[in-house]
Amino acid sequence: MSDVPESIPLRRQEVDVGVLLEVTTEVMQRQAAAHGVRLNIHIDDSVPTTVRVDRDKVAWAITSLVGSALRHVQGPGGLIIVSVSYDSRAELVISVRDNGPGISAEPLRNLLRRDRWRPGSALALLLVEDIAVAHGGHLEVESKADALDHFTSVRMTIPLR
Repeated sequence: MSDVPESIPLRRQEVDVGVLLEVTTEVMQRQAAAHGVRLNIHIDDSVPTTVRVDRDKVAWAITSLVGSALRHVQGPGGLIIVSVSYDSRAELVISVRDNGPGISAEPLRNLLRRDRWRPGSALALLLVEDIAVAHGGHLEVESKADALDHFTSVRMTIPLR
């Protein structure tokens, strides 16, 4: 258990990472295919088979991130990659990256600022951040909106100590 106070209550349990990703993305795989978008899932060999997290909240976070990516990725040639890795700080890292149009600098700077939230902005992303923080982790968003180089990547880290 982390020293970081939980912002929302968690029901931690042992969760098989592969099964969690398979079940969570099953319907979204069909949605992506229907729009000509590839949804790739990658679990690094270093990831423990089971981790102790709130399965429902992590599943919701992944679904929310993939759903957002699906809304922004354009048809054939669209790509969303959900990857899970385990880093040297004993953190589970869940990343959702897409090749959509990206987010320009000014909106990106304010994306996770609650004092700048307004209707129509990234409320779901703030809730994903709450889930990461409740687990003792954090959320990072990186994006580029250049005409020839564009993407958005959201990384949620969850300490496993």
